[in-house]
Amino acid sequence: MRRLHRLVLVGAPALVLCLAGPAAAGSISISIQPVVELREGALSAQVKVSNVGDEAAESVAAVLVFGEHKARGEIHPSLAVGASMDATLSLAVGDLGTGRWPYQVAVDYTDANQYPFQAIHLGLVTVGSPPPAKAAVSEVKADPLSSAGTLRIRLKNLAGVVRQASLTVVTPEGLEVTAPVQDVKLAAWEERTVSVPFEDGVHQAVAGQGMVAIEAAHSFFEVRRTWFWIAAGVLVALWVGILLWRQMTARSRRTESSP
Repeated sequence: MRRLHRLVLVGAPALVLCLAGPAAAGSISISIQPVVELREGALSAQVKVSNVGDEAAESVAAVLVFGEHKARGEIHPSLAVGASMDATLSLAVGDLGTGRWPYQVAVDYTDANQYPFQAIHLGLVTVGSPPPAKAAVSEVKADPLSSAGTLRIRLKNLAGVVRQASLTVVTPEGLEVTAPVQDVKLAAWEERTVSVPFEDGVHQAVAGQGMVAIEAAHSFFEVRRTWFWIAAGVLVALWVGILLWRQMTARSRRTESSP
């Protein structure tokens, strides 16, 4: 089966990959439309999640991410083709200074075979009246991914002075960027393409489940009662065999001594 990757670009030098999960006969493509508001130290998001693919998504849940903090919404058992769902998420973020602050809205889901996938929307929340951005991402390209690939990101310096930019790549779970943050020096008005390698499934872990029966404590002889009976039966069988062997030996001797 083939995985489809949809690239979504936001205005600052940062980008996000959205993963569309395959199903048996098509693909699941998730559209994320958030309305985000910052008020009194809390970041709230009204999120509309739509399935614009041609297969139903299962176990769908929206997650709001800001820095190291996360808020997860309730799980919807299924999201049919063409259907939408709404989620309300909120995070305490404290007092933020003037600037543009990135946030993520992730949507976790599975296909019909319960394989997990994730789509991500990356956006900016503006505090105060910051000046215009000094750099921009003008283009993002990626070849189809089998096990590893490369993102090609075109950066543009929007000022006539040298800029030191920090390029951050955000990917869904299941994709690993080997260098998620790169420092890039841009000359005045320079436009440059930066290559970022990424790969599929660097680390995975699975776990199985079992059952342990807990019983009341027993004595040494109770726990091993069956083995004692087996041992006793073996000893009895040996004793009977010895007796029969002695009888047969005695008869043989009597027969040999008779005239």
